Amino acid sequence: LGAFALLAAACASGEGRVDGGEASSPEASVRRDGGPSAALDAPIGAPADAGESVPPLPWADDPCAALDVGSDPFADVVAAYARQDDLAPPPPGGLVLAGSSTIRRWRSAARALSSFDPLQRGVGGARLADVAAHATTLILRHAPRGVLIFAGTNDLADGRAPGEVIDAYRCLATRVHAGAPGVPLIYVGITPTPARWPLWPVAEQVNAEVRRLASLHPSLHYVDGPGAFLSTGSPPAAGLFLEDGLHLSAEGYARFESAVLPAVGAILAPSPRPTPTGPAPGTLIRVDLGPSNPEDGAPAPAVDAFGIAWNAWHPLAGGAQAHAGEALRGLRSTRGASSEVALVLTGGFRANGLRNGGLVSPSGARLGTLAVPEATADFFYSGDPDDAAGLMFEGLDPLGRYTLRLFASRSSADEERQTAFTVHGGSAARSATVRTTGPALGAGGYDGNDAEVTVLEGLVPDARGRLFVDVDRRVGAYCYVNLIELEAP
Repeated sequence: LGAFALLAAACASGEGRVDGGEASSPEASVRRDGGPSAALDAPIGAPADAGESVPPLPWADDPCAALDVGSDPFADVVAAYARQDDLAPPPPGGLVLAGSSTIRRWRSAARALSSFDPLQRGVGGARLADVAAHATTLILRHAPRGVLIFAGTNDLADGRAPGEVIDAYRCLATRVHAGAPGVPLIYVGITPTPARWPLWPVAEQVNAEVRRLASLHPSLHYVDGPGAFLSTGSPPAAGLFLEDGLHLSAEGYARFESAVLPAVGAILAPSPRPTPTGPAPGTLIRVDLGPSNPEDGAPAPAVDAFGIAWNAWHPLAGGAQAHAGEALRGLRSTRGASSEVALVLTGGFRANGLRNGGLVSPSGARLGTLAVPEATADFFYSGDPDDAAGLMFEGLDPLGRYTLRLFASRSSADEERQTAFTVHGGSAARSATVRTTGPALGAGGYDGNDAEVTVLEGLVPDARGRLFVDVDRRVGAYCYVNLIELEAP
């Protein structure tokens, strides 16, 4: 059956109907759902015989035949992910999170879903059709154990009919089914939002049909995320969203997680727990964050003038975004020894430096061996919720107590700026705030931090050897991080 016929049947029978007017529990409603997937990419996946025991999807047509992404507006972001994956391939077999800005901005996903080894592949503004079109690059190349999708609202906002969105969903499901037979595809229903409340009736139609399809195939699932929001009103409470009435606030993400986390736990078993031993006691690892084009910055040298080895972020132009899910893997110690430690972005950043107030002449008397110009003169920063600004170290000893040193600076006489670093792991969160920017804050009239290093000690990783660092604005328009040093106990 085509998507319109399926939709008509669902509406006539009431099967899988989502009632947008009645308050419902924030607990997840988990239903199996059938849907296909297709893409512009060539399929990558298991051998044909790997899915012999998996039943066919509940349609015979090719929903990918009419897939239309127009000018393919998100091809550059997908290509950036592909380049990063080539440089630092993530471990296969995790839970891939793909979709639009709700996935891209979900900074706490890596921590909340740590047991499932999540891999973020969110693309701000993406439609469900775009996710289907690029399913190989975003999803299948990672050989996932599960796939969680949030997308579809941008398709409707783009003027697409519910039937087109359902066909895009079925195309995505077809693609996942072909490339990874039997892998759960978990679709979180389109969220009702104040900004797009006039579109809620058609979003309900899409959710209802996906929910109905969920009853027809064991690999496909629907999560009633909308119910968690409609329980606060119709439209949902404004405090669940940012000022735009569209993107989720911290409170909104907490409600989103109240639906999604139990659902994932009911569908997927936790990934096998790794047994990292972490780097040897006393090991130091330094990472330089920032752009690498000559006008805006340069990577720290492999070995600096002090004889200390550095790790530097992948090539990145000033003003460009480093996306959530990108990583540096196999970090070297300051003595040049290899390790299994990785630094992963849990929220995106922008990059800048030389043309925007970086500390180009650091003083050894004030910063010691951190006074490496290539490391202090450029930085990662955030001033927009679209750059959720988060980091994660993994590959640590879960029983260890680590120390993090973070340097953050940007010169500007326009205003005082403060950055807060909050570290989560296996014990209570730890937080510290540093003044990064302000008139004559540093020596010799420098309008930024040139001496204060934020130090957080006794940090215990979670059970999988991960420490999570959230970077937030406390005062002023922007927050920063120029470099990080990790010390093993």
